[in-house]
Amino acid sequence: MADRAPAESSSAEPAEALAALVAKLRAELTGVRTAMRNRAVIEQAKGVLVERLGVTPDQGFDQLVRLSQRTNIKLIEVAAAIVGTTSPDPNAPDVVNLIDDELRQHVARSRSAAPASVKPDVVPAPARKRSSRTPEVEALQSQHQLLSARIAAARSYDEICDVLGTAPTAWPAPTAVLLTLLDPDGAQRGVGTFGVPGEVRSRWSRIPPDPGVPLVVAAHEVETLWLAPEPGARRRFPVLGEQPFSGETLLASPLISGERVIGGILMTWAEALPEAEELRRYVAALLEPVARQVDTLIGDEIASAWFHVAGEESGLAAPAQVWLPTVVDALHDPGALLSPVHEDGQLVDFRVEYANSLARKIFSGARVDPDEATLLAAYPALGSSTLLPEFARVLQDGQPRRLEGLRADPRTDGVPGPQTLSVHAVRLWDRVFAVWRVATEADLLYDQLLQAERIAGIGSFCWELRDPEPRCSPELVRLFHRGQAGGRGADASRIPVDELTASVHPDDLLAVQDAVRRTIVEGKQLLAEIRGAGRVNGRRLRLTAEAIQDDTGNVTAVRGTVQDVTEERAIEARLRRAEEALAAQRHRLADERRAAEALQKALLPTDPELGHLEGVEICGRCRSPERVGTIDGDWYDATPVAGDGTILVLGDVDERGLSSMTTAARLRYAVRAYATLDMSPGDILTAVNGMLCAMEVEHTACLIVARYSPGTRELRWAAAGQVAPIRYDASGAGTVLSGPLGLPLGEVDQMRYSDAAVTLDPGDRVLFYTGLNATVSRRRGGGLDLVRRAGESVDLADFDAVVSHIMTVLNVPEDEDVCAMLVHVP
Repeated sequence: MADRAPAESSSAEPAEALAALVAKLRAELTGVRTAMRNRAVIEQAKGVLVERLGVTPDQGFDQLVRLSQRTNIKLIEVAAAIVGTTSPDPNAPDVVNLIDDELRQHVARSRSAAPASVKPDVVPAPARKRSSRTPEVEALQSQHQLLSARIAAARSYDEICDVLGTAPTAWPAPTAVLLTLLDPDGAQRGVGTFGVPGEVRSRWSRIPPDPGVPLVVAAHEVETLWLAPEPGARRRFPVLGEQPFSGETLLASPLISGERVIGGILMTWAEALPEAEELRRYVAALLEPVARQVDTLIGDEIASAWFHVAGEESGLAAPAQVWLPTVVDALHDPGALLSPVHEDGQLVDFRVEYANSLARKIFSGARVDPDEATLLAAYPALGSSTLLPEFARVLQDGQPRRLEGLRADPRTDGVPGPQTLSVHAVRLWDRVFAVWRVATEADLLYDQLLQAERIAGIGSFCWELRDPEPRCSPELVRLFHRGQAGGRGADASRIPVDELTASVHPDDLLAVQDAVRRTIVEGKQLLAEIRGAGRVNGRRLRLTAEAIQDDTGNVTAVRGTVQDVTEERAIEARLRRAEEALAAQRHRLADERRAAEALQKALLPTDPELGHLEGVEICGRCRSPERVGTIDGDWYDATPVAGDGTILVLGDVDERGLSSMTTAARLRYAVRAYATLDMSPGDILTAVNGMLCAMEVEHTACLIVARYSPGTRELRWAAAGQVAPIRYDASGAGTVLSGPLGLPLGEVDQMRYSDAAVTLDPGDRVLFYTGLNATVSRRRGGGLDLVRRAGESVDLADFDAVVSHIMTVLNVPEDEDVCAMLVHVP
């Protein structure tokens, strides 16, 4: 540690010396700048003495020096007092009195030394009339003269701010000063500051034209603003968003040179300024020399491009008339400078102040004189609905506007044909500069092509072999970057070849490289489907490309398309799975249908069985539509019972398929079992209903059970969910049997069903049917009458003809199952 101490001391000495030298030079530079600012005031005071005393400039300077020494007041302040005063207050022995005494002594010496022939014209000082101004006013005037001279000597914007921030003695020094220049779009650009840190100043490099900012309001209203916080409020003034000035008093004022606003100035004081009107007037009077010096610093050529001269015919300053047409004429699109037209204080239109040749051609096409064109004359409908309000907002807030997809109709806008416009407007001074583009047929087709690529999920490319990368369409770039964050922007038009290579699945890479080689070398068409990797991992892409050859047959470029077929392949895979499942379902249904058909055949009585019934002839038929692919749970049955009689059954289980047919089989055998117990048809239905409610809760059934006694020709029947049977006499006339009709089986537990009986005559026929119930009901009563009158149209002995006739007249749908049974008493 002891060894390092001398080394550290020796290394620190040069740094300290350098820092001291820098501080010395900075102080000298400050002194030189201050001297340059003060020199103008001293020269003005010398001029006053030369004029009043008739002395040489050197003698006048000597007088200033002696006055400064006698009064112990700085030379610059003595000079400022001479420049800024005329007559002192007799009751206030200040610097002005001393100056007047010195002047009187000098006049006396001049008279005594002058020849007799010389008659001095200087009047003795006591003969002059003194002014009535107070010492405070005299001090303010002196301070104003001093600061004006220093401002005139400033060579930068920061020096102007330093003068305002450090020199005042007649009023409190401001805590912060901001100097801005006005841009053509209404924003203000910070160019000079005092008392503002560097990081804060960088945020003030541009102040947008926000109407809530005092500087913006002052420049827009061309008015000096004195602001003070409300009593009890925080001492803050919103100057620029989140970065406020703090203090008791704020001054915001435009800088005016001639008739133009060239910028603004903002000053704040940590303490409240006195309410004296004279003080504020003298502070505000400093803005005029500030504006003059700012205008000088800007320069005539630059300054003239930032304003317009009121009342001039063209509305633009002469230099602006030179460069503005040059810029507008250089545009590849129509462009025009538009000046607002006001009526009764309202913006009603924009006049075309200058337009390039392309814009003038558009105006001529709209049958508008280019030299007298206005916005609403060129585009009446589009201008009034969109352009005029948007351009008004540009003038108000200074924010550029980009309007896309505007439509101009020839019926309302006077254009020769339908037009699609894109307009870009910015504020320039108090005008609007607009550039617009009329979409060509190629532009519209290009947009249409882009939309077609987006809809189809296809991207295109063209690879000039002399270029390192292919040129890609926006849709191809979006396809390549889909689902990826960061990396190259989606608006890029080129994708590196190595990234494209990395996007191919390793198992497909060799095949793709071989296909590309054949295309480039042999000129063959490329058609491949690849799996993606990297950015497009998990996707399937279809690549189609062709070679472009020159006159010698050499391939110079390759162009093609890339389509994302991931969804298509996924749909195909789902379709294949659905087809496989459908095929399996078809096989299952076919097996089920075959089983149901076999079961139905087993349930239905055969012709030999029907032929051995005593005293009755029975015909039956069940139809299950082929195209439905399933067997309905319909059946009929006729079986003799012990003693004298035959049990007749016709049933229909809801739904279709093997399950319904199985339930039908259970009901068939249950009815037969209960019939052997010599139960009446009503009791049989009651018992079967209880069984169905307990064992087959998922099914319901419509059932009619009848018992025919050949000896008495009595037919006793009961129905559950079925329509009443139809009785036909030997002549073919039909009647509907009357009797109770109960609810379908399985609907309500503990349901009691009743019987009805009728005595048949020889030759009578009774028709039981199911499947036709819904059709008969839909005919609103007429359907039952058609069934009843079937004997008038067909031979009732031909059972097939009877069933076909009934289905025809009732328009029974082909997919509706039908089951019928005709009982004939010989």
